[in-house]
Amino acid sequence: MDITASRLRELRKSKQLSQEDVAKYLGITRTGYNKYESGDIKPVRKLNELAILFNVSVDYLLGREESTLESKVRDVPPHISEQLEKYLELSKSGKDIVDITLNAVYEQENINRQRPVRQLP
Repeated sequence: MDITASRLRELRKSKQLSQEDVAKYLGITRTGYNKYESGDIKPVRKLNELAILFNVSVDYLLGREESTLESKVRDVPPHISEQLEKYLELSKSGKDIVDITLNAVYEQENINRQRPVRQLP
């Protein structure tokens, strides 16, 4: 399977879409879209639409660049990599707890960043 085909399949699954969903979005048949994911044909005329749907660049779909996440993960310090490995070994309920906690801390820090700094008189 070529890189475009594998990336299309991976992106579609990560968005929890069916091949039928993507085909409807593109205005083609499911069989036609299946040929993109199997690598039988390249989605030349539909690349821009696919990039928009999956929120990636055309260069990413074509394998000319890594995703932003891939480049960040490659350069993480060892302690973060260890934390990620621990997270991946957690049960679903364990991951849910970590996700809730992380989202709460992230939202609080965003709120703190947006608060205007009070000027002293």
